[in-house]
Amino acid sequence: MVVGSASLAAAGCDLAYPEVVVTNDTAETVQLRNISFSGCAWGDVLAFGEATSPGQCLPGKDRVHFEQLDFAAYCREQAEDGTLEGVCPCGASEDDVETMEELTNVEPTWFSYQTASVKHVDYGDFRTFEIRLSDMEQDFTVPGPYGH
Repeated sequence: MVVGSASLAAAGCDLAYPEVVVTNDTAETVQLRNISFSGCAWGDVLAFGEATSPGQCLPGKDRVHFEQLDFAAYCREQAEDGTLEGVCPCGASEDDVETMEELTNVEPTWFSYQTASVKHVDYGDFRTFEIRLSDMEQDFTVPGPYGH
């Protein structure tokens, strides 16, 4: 009986749920949030180069889902629209930009994305998934916003 329980204990270690870490390897101006993969969710906002804590996920295949905000694009849009006080398009002065008061200090929109590649994890695995610009696509499996 002792041998049976020892082999059962060893099998239990092999059947541990996979652990996953997700890193933001996109661009210096891109932040990610609401990251999820195969039943595991992280509420952190990741700046470029940052990683989630390890999370125990369900074994199987999935894409990494997340929301993305590109601050460079956001600032460029705000400068073009004149919606942020003191931020102007290149080559223009603040006097040249007509500010639309109803849009001033508009909160940025986070867009829903997922990895284009499908990731696979199995019991006992420890995996790190890097989010890269070349492996991102809009995630139409969740409610919008879309359009980036």
